[in-house]
Amino acid sequence: MKGNTLAIVLLVVGLVVGGGLGYFMAPTKTVPGETTTVTVEKAPLSGETVRIGVIVSTTVALETAPALYTNMMQADYNAYAQKLGYDVNFNYLIDNADSQAAVHLEKVQGFKSMGIDVFLGGGWSSMAAAALSYCNDNDMLMWSSSSTSPLLAIEDDNLFRMCPDDTVQAPAISRMLESHGIKAIILIYRGDAWADGIVRFLKPDFVGRGGVIVEEIRYAGETTEFGNYLETAEQAAIDAVAQYGAEHVGVQIISFAEFVVMMTQAEDYPTIYGLTWFGSDGTSLSQQAADDAPTQVAHLKVFSTYAAPAETEKFTNLWDRYQAQVGQPFGYYSACAYDIGWLLTETILSSQSEDAKVLIPLQTQAAYNHFGSSGWTRLAPTGDRYASNYQIWSYRWEGNIVKSYVAGLYDMIGDTVIWNTDAMGYVPTPRVIS
Repeated sequence: MKGNTLAIVLLVVGLVVGGGLGYFMAPTKTVPGETTTVTVEKAPLSGETVRIGVIVSTTVALETAPALYTNMMQADYNAYAQKLGYDVNFNYLIDNADSQAAVHLEKVQGFKSMGIDVFLGGGWSSMAAAALSYCNDNDMLMWSSSSTSPLLAIEDDNLFRMCPDDTVQAPAISRMLESHGIKAIILIYRGDAWADGIVRFLKPDFVGRGGVIVEEIRYAGETTEFGNYLETAEQAAIDAVAQYGAEHVGVQIISFAEFVVMMTQAEDYPTIYGLTWFGSDGTSLSQQAADDAPTQVAHLKVFSTYAAPAETEKFTNLWDRYQAQVGQPFGYYSACAYDIGWLLTETILSSQSEDAKVLIPLQTQAAYNHFGSSGWTRLAPTGDRYASNYQIWSYRWEGNIVKSYVAGLYDMIGDTVIWNTDAMGYVPTPRVIS
């Protein structure tokens, strides 16, 4: 049977996207009276290590990053690939932006120089904004698990976000304040794209619900001394308390880790230290606050909105694994990072490519088809997660340790807040009708 060709086809499990397989020719074997040519098809990534970058936002986050990205994500995806018969190894390379948008951009450029075009980063919206043009111009795929600024809700760019933007969180904060009986607030927020985005939507919503913003204080993100700002807040609070009553005045902060320093310094200002404080996703589940300012954070409560994960076995399993390693809660944004990893794993394996230009068009459909640890990962046309409900987290003493706990839930559809008054230990005072 001269000239017969035996094709040995390597079956790739999953969605095969056009032309994802390469091949090589085996040497021709000569047998007396017969010649057989064997063509062996080989997956392009077979035997390769796929490197994916990770840029955490802060040095503090760097301490727990290996537990999530190496021990959980990398280990799970490699085990999955092996079960499917892929000779591919995923390697997550972790770096740190040191709380600076400019440093984050440098890290992105560093990954590019290493030939890494796909990464999880942009944890702060200011960081995502600083790197976005570079990623668009240099064909890089940036996935964020926690950037929420509405200013970055842009179609057809190279940024995807696994969390909903703050067009939803701002009304959740406003409703939280109203349902707690807060009539007037001193609004303190950092000056960056993330906080500006929240404030842009929060102010009209809160005022539209009958609230009053008695003072608005915007500070530079690198601030470490808040004395002048807190003095301004103190004077505004004195007048507001006299007019509305202390139970109807609150301090609303839109901050990141610097809020820990802010709270310790606030102890020197008795009026604002006697009020209930409120926050957002940037002030929730802060282990640094529980460690460095336990007395202050438990006293001020800092009720903070945080997107609610789906309560599934997937999520609780990851919660248990993560807490066993680091002794901290496994939050929504960690679940989002884990789900991003699954989407990258599936699209890289199915396309047999780590080229961002190949992977970017696959992300939205893959997200639509995925129900992850954070819930259904469906994306809007902007590449951002569709809206969700929000938990309200706070801090309290449990024995001699301060821990985070869920104090309430904001239901987006009903625009209602259900407070966990048993856990809080009190019932919020209704707002004064005026």
